[in-house]
Amino acid sequence: MENNMAIIKKKIWPEYFEAVVSGKKKYELRLNDFEINEGDTLMFEEWSPETKEYTGRKIKKK
Repeated sequence: MENNMAIIKKKIWPEYFEAVVSGKKKYELRLNDFEINEGDTLMFEEWSPETKEYTGRKIKKK
């Protein structure tokens, strides 16, 4: 069996990032605009809509 697990990076706004970090939400989901498979890892990277830049904060979810 081939090991094709991927890390999928997605932008996430600060209020949703906080909900994931605090455990209030497991994930932030939206329209499926990417392919994900069992065993893949989602990496949420906090994005500031004000500065239009990444904040540097990240969280991985399986």
